[in-house]
Amino acid sequence: MQERSHIILMIFLIVVIFLILLLIGFIITILFLHQKKQRRFAKELETIKMNYDKELFKAQLEMQEETLQYISREIHDNVGQFLSLAKLNLNTLDLEDRELTTELINHSAELLTKALDDLRDLSKSLSSDLIKNGGLQKAIELQVSQLQKTGKFRVVFDIRGSYQYLNEQREIILFRILQEAVNNIVRHSCAREIIILLCCIEDNVKMYIQDNGKGFDTGFLNNGKNNVAGGINNMQKRAKLINADLDIESNPGKGTRITVTTPL
Repeated sequence: MQERSHIILMIFLIVVIFLILLLIGFIITILFLHQKKQRRFAKELETIKMNYDKELFKAQLEMQEETLQYISREIHDNVGQFLSLAKLNLNTLDLEDRELTTELINHSAELLTKALDDLRDLSKSLSSDLIKNGGLQKAIELQVSQLQKTGKFRVVFDIRGSYQYLNEQREIILFRILQEAVNNIVRHSCAREIIILLCCIEDNVKMYIQDNGKGFDTGFLNNGKNNVAGGINNMQKRAKLINADLDIESNPGKGTRITVTTPL
């Protein structure tokens, strides 16, 4: 009887030890899988951060490139023209005709003043710290000024609510989306009017870009195929970077409205 009890006890101890070892093995496996998952998550997070930094840097470069192209056009079309006319006036001076000479000198002075004013505006555009120093609002105001100077568009910019400044990176991305949208309007829409609104609600900022151009059928945006136009694709990718929602409303002959909603 005692021997049987001893055997039962041994079996019980063996079962307990086995269960303990099984539990330890289970815990070790769980810890290993958890650490593996953490490492994978950390790697994915690092990849996301690298992609974000890459896209942000790309957006900054594109902003600078677009600004430099604008400056090049302005110097060629406006500043260069003013200086050429001033030079022509001075080269045709007839010192014996005092009245005409005075008129040409005054006209040359006006042209030089306009050239200096344009150069002053261009120097503001050239600043790589446009967003950092002035914020999104000032950057948009400069964009509007550039559009208005073309004489091709009636541009309205308004802010509704008390604007909540976002961090510099998010404002850069938002401004790049705006530039992309404006570029599409200028190149494709045949619009005469552009409306830009910043609406600040309790927990988000909405940016609207609307035109009265020829519009388009938005059906292809939701057909699941990778044939979205380059400009729209760029806007969608950048909106995702800052967890913003991008909505495009358009119909042929009825213009286009782009809405970007980003949380504060």
